[in-house]
Amino acid sequence: MHAFFSRFGWQVLGVLCLAGAVALGVAVHTYHILPMDTAIYDWVHAHMISPGLTPVVRAFTQLASAVGLIIIAMVLLIVLAVRHHARIGVSIALNLAVEAALNEVIKAIVQRPRPSVEHLVVERGFSFPSGHAMAATAFYGFLIYLLYHYRRRTAAVWALIVALGAIVPVIMFTRVYLGVHYASDVLAGFLFSIAYLTLLSVPVLQRTLLPPQGVGAEGVVV
Repeated sequence: MHAFFSRFGWQVLGVLCLAGAVALGVAVHTYHILPMDTAIYDWVHAHMISPGLTPVVRAFTQLASAVGLIIIAMVLLIVLAVRHHARIGVSIALNLAVEAALNEVIKAIVQRPRPSVEHLVVERGFSFPSGHAMAATAFYGFLIYLLYHYRRRTAAVWALIVALGAIVPVIMFTRVYLGVHYASDVLAGFLFSIAYLTLLSVPVLQRTLLPPQGVGAEGVVV
C-alpha cells in the first residue's frame, strides 16, 4: 500500500478532487444555492465586510485576475528566456492558458448565475467555478511545483513556497467577500485546479517542456 501511494499518490489526490468538484457541480445544478453558500456569505457579511477592508480585498484579488496573471506570466517568461530557460517560461504560460480555457468550458456547461447580493466589484459571466480561485490554484500551484523540484530548498525558497500557497485561500476568500461568487464556486475552482495540475498539466509538461528534475535546476525559477 505504501509503495502504491508513493507512486500514484498525486494521481489519487487528483481523482478525488475531480470527483469532489463534479459532485459540487451536480449539487449546484440540482439545488442552485447550497446551505454552505448562504451560511458562509452571511458570516462574512456580518463579521468581515467594512469600508476599510474592502479596498485591500479589491487590490489583493487582482493577483488572480486575468490581467494580473498574464503580466506575471509574461515577466516570468522573459526572465526565464534571458536565463536560457525559455521552455520553463513557456510551460508556465501554457499551464495558465489551458486552465483558463477549461474554466470557460465548465462555466458554459453549468451556467450558474452570480450571487444575487451586492457586488463590490464588477464581474460578468457565469459563477461556477470561480475563475479567480481556479486560476490562482493552477498558476501559483504550478510555481510551487517548479520551486520545489527545480530549486535548492533553502529557507528563502521554503518561505516563497509558503507565501505562494497562502495566496490561494486568500483569493478564495476575496471572491466571496466581494459578493461575486458563492463558497461552492471557489471550492470547486480549487478542486478542479488540483485535479488539473495532478492529472493533466504537470504530467504532460514533465514529458514535453520541463527538464528532468535535478538537471540544471539552479537558477531555473526566480
